[in-house]
Amino acid sequence: MSKIILDAGHGTYSEHKSAIVNGKKVYEGFINRQIAGMLGHLLEWDGYKVIYTVHPSDDRDLSLSWRVRVANQHPNAPLISLHSNAFNGQVRGWEIFTSKGHTKSDYLATCIYNEVAKVTTDIKMRTDFTDGDADKEVDYYVLRKTKGVAVLIETLFFDNVQDYALLDSLDFRQKIAAAYYKGIVKWIK
Repeated sequence: MSKIILDAGHGTYSEHKSAIVNGKKVYEGFINRQIAGMLGHLLEWDGYKVIYTVHPSDDRDLSLSWRVRVANQHPNAPLISLHSNAFNGQVRGWEIFTSKGHTKSDYLATCIYNEVAKVTTDIKMRTDFTDGDADKEVDYYVLRKTKGVAVLIETLFFDNVQDYALLDSLDFRQKIAAAYYKGIVKWIK
């Protein structure tokens, strides 16, 4: 049975990861947990063993070192770190990140990117093709310190009115979780 590690970034109601959108208080962690729960159910339904760094029903904001420690206990399982971005409400789009250089994580990122691109034709795909693939390479702690394959996904910008309208839609969350699922399964097979 293949294992997959899901990391729903930030605490459910972390104030430092919140924004006011159309008069409504929005929390990134809440969005991340909803998508992680949907993705986890799809993977479990298909027979995969899902390991959560923090369960979707757990509101805590656990440290990055905790999340990496959980991932490194299962070095053969890919880590999918789920986030939603924010930047002054003016920026939109979807992004996927891997650590710097050519790594085994690049192919997982490509598989997920390809599936997301199929279902999000009206969304800006924020990419970096300078090294031949769509992922952006960064020095994020969870990517740099995880021993196995690891990607970090930014599912739109939760502080942007148009992106949040999508994130607030059950239909969109199901569609994006299904795309992540298909990308992960493609990578495994």
